[in-house]
Amino acid sequence: MTEKYSDVLIDHLVELGYTHAFFLGGGNVMHLIESARTRMTCVPVVHEVSAGIGAEYFNVAMRESNSRAVVFVTAGPGLTNLISAIGGAWLESRELLVIGGQARTDFLSRGTVRQIGHQEIDGAGITAGITKKSVTIEKPMTFDELKSYSDLTKTGRKGPVFIELCLDVSATYVESNSLNSSKSPAEPQAASEISKSQLVEIENLYQASTRPLMLVGHGLSFSSFRENKPLIEDLGLPVATSWNAADYVDYEDPLNAGRPNTYGMRWSNAVIQQCDLLIVVGARLGLQQTGFNWQDFAPLAKIIHIDIDPLELAKENPGADLRVEADANDVFSALLQSLKKSRGPETREWLDFIGEIKKALTTNEASNEIYSDYVNPFDFVNSLSDVLEGTDSAVIPCSSGGSYTTVMQAYRQKSGQLLTNDKALASMGYGLAGAIGTAVALPTKNIVLLEGDGGFAQNFNEVGTVANRKLNLKMVIFDNGGYASIRLSQKAYFEGNYIGCDAETGVGLPDWETVFNAYGIPSVTLSGPLSESSEAQALLLSKGPGALILKVSKEQPFYPKVTSRIFSDGKMKSNPIHLMFPPLERELAERVFKFLPEELKHPE
Repeated sequence: MTEKYSDVLIDHLVELGYTHAFFLGGGNVMHLIESARTRMTCVPVVHEVSAGIGAEYFNVAMRESNSRAVVFVTAGPGLTNLISAIGGAWLESRELLVIGGQARTDFLSRGTVRQIGHQEIDGAGITAGITKKSVTIEKPMTFDELKSYSDLTKTGRKGPVFIELCLDVSATYVESNSLNSSKSPAEPQAASEISKSQLVEIENLYQASTRPLMLVGHGLSFSSFRENKPLIEDLGLPVATSWNAADYVDYEDPLNAGRPNTYGMRWSNAVIQQCDLLIVVGARLGLQQTGFNWQDFAPLAKIIHIDIDPLELAKENPGADLRVEADANDVFSALLQSLKKSRGPETREWLDFIGEIKKALTTNEASNEIYSDYVNPFDFVNSLSDVLEGTDSAVIPCSSGGSYTTVMQAYRQKSGQLLTNDKALASMGYGLAGAIGTAVALPTKNIVLLEGDGGFAQNFNEVGTVANRKLNLKMVIFDNGGYASIRLSQKAYFEGNYIGCDAETGVGLPDWETVFNAYGIPSVTLSGPLSESSEAQALLLSKGPGALILKVSKEQPFYPKVTSRIFSDGKMKSNPIHLMFPPLERELAERVFKFLPEELKHPE
């Protein structure tokens, strides 16, 4: 049977589990969108970057489902507008399949002149450094070829794949049967294994420890972690998480050791710095995780690092005593069984100490003073933790700034409550598009976005998408008149010589109530505690779109944080992650850092 190739391609995508398409229309991708119109749930957006971010977050939200989203983007500016989303998925190792349009095959410049075809630009070349595969397609693909690209984005170390499809190829007519799969079963991918010698070494290290700790990243899937959680409980093994695995463990779980990070929970940073064995599973140990002073990361610990990427294992910062190159999902059960077999340490005293630190170092510190007639961000996030119910909600913090770090330091997640972010690229404007993707994936859940006003302004065009689709999404805006993080940096390092951080220094932002009113979205402005506003709480728990505008002082600090010192030669040196600013009182530091040597207990 003869069919238009775009129809065949979409049918193949549906067969591969792609149920949703995020897109912005354009001439070079028009046939794909027309074919998807009747075969997929189509989610049009106002800006291409939102299509990529939305699909990325959709796929995260559907982590326990086979349903996936694909991105369609036209050539030229469509592709260049999407780059931040591709870069974010690349750095966070998340699956993302992007199919971009391209000029006709007979109008490709092929490296001669800069452009021949309309909107022609070398998309495959531009994206080559931030994708697992980037390819230009000049003839129809078979099902198996498309499947190979789809499999590539979600197997091994996950990451984006970009397929650039020429316009005339999408419009051509083909014998559809000639492009179908041979239906021969695919060869099963060989599972990774930990060698016997490595298991023996792990058992010996575990037996010798008294304060073991596991750090889990999202290289270990949520389902793998959940399936093996009973074994972790049998071991009494405390678990810290990377920010991408932040929702794997209930905050109140006695085994939860928090979210250590450069901007992590102070109590969690204190824990990881005092363990004597650190088992890292599916986390790459980047500088945000270890601190920029990586030489003093986990200074008392032997480190076992399990990761799928040999290049991550080989890097010196921070190094490891045992490196295991394997897919964490393949070896996690065997690892835990080996720990159980070793009859390792009794962890009751260690867990009690973790509980003491957690209680002593609260997530809302006195240093984050309360300004009259303003919202204290940490107080708000703590109250939000109480207001939102677990399995009925998902929390989407943005990807940079004080609004982001406040959530990741102070939010007390509940079991079954999705908490998704994208920190590695640290791009402003990421939050709203990610929340839209999450809301499309989880239409019955209450999705709550928390974003700074500066970041929200970069992508607030998508408020129209929220209103049009009547998404069950609450947009919480930290309204402090600009870029608070930039302002605080200029105050700390440049004696308050401000530029480009607020209205007085050149940044123009709108009146947010007016913006939301223009889209017909109800809003509430809050200038005090959430716990005292029944109106704000009701809006957060209502159905449909809504906005909560938090009045936050421009002078509001966001503590604690790891700071750096600038020396006379202009060089900077960071403190290790447990020495966050402001410093602890000496008596408290002695108590919560009791296992650290004296030189690491107190900053100079």
